[in-house]
Amino acid sequence: MADVTGHYQDLLAGVYTWLCGGADARIADNRKFFDANGIVPRGCGNAVDLGCGPGFQSIPLAEIGFAVTAIDLSEILLAELEARRAGLNIATVRADLSDFAGHIPERLELAVCMGDTLTHLAGFGEVERLLRGIHGRLEKGGKMALTFRNFTNEIPRGDRFIPVRSDENALFGCFLEYEGDFAIVHDLLYTRGAAGWELKKSFYKKLRISPAWAMLVIESAGYRTAALREERGLATIIAEK
Repeated sequence: MADVTGHYQDLLAGVYTWLCGGADARIADNRKFFDANGIVPRGCGNAVDLGCGPGFQSIPLAEIGFAVTAIDLSEILLAELEARRAGLNIATVRADLSDFAGHIPERLELAVCMGDTLTHLAGFGEVERLLRGIHGRLEKGGKMALTFRNFTNEIPRGDRFIPVRSDENALFGCFLEYEGDFAIVHDLLYTRGAAGWELKKSFYKKLRISPAWAMLVIESAGYRTAALREERGLATIIAEK
């Protein structure tokens, strides 16, 4: 089984933007998300994007005036972000998101950890340390925005193969298993080459984070307010210090 870094390096990173429906669409979605949730610079203006990928969050945040530190472990995805940022105030850092505190300004107005990044952490202790660490660096009135997939409810066995995206030259799907605190995600990528169809495959673990548990951690960490919503298995939490 690959670790998260190896899984992205060998399989996911090269097709990640395609899997997500293209950069323009995802950036536009996040412009709407930040606008709908009143996320604009009002304080120090510093933001960190944890697990930034190719910039789906970093770019719209910089467009509205944040100075963004974008952190990810994938060189491929960070290179995409660098090619796309077009002079925006974004500093890219290749690092583990758990080590974010050593790469950011002393004070933050905003921290985002979106997509499904939070589930990549190795255990619940790491999640709790991250959420508390973010609280410690946020200024008063600063916000944290999280989105993550809720894997706590097991999908019935007959429905665990999930087609994700396909076109005339590629087909991507995944298969889920469950092992204690983790969902085991098997990713399958078929690509059409000169010799016909070729298969790449790999699997890795995702932490089964309960949104209710995450809210309890956020409350105990000292956030003043927090709001949770869940739609089609994707949890969204916005908390304020």
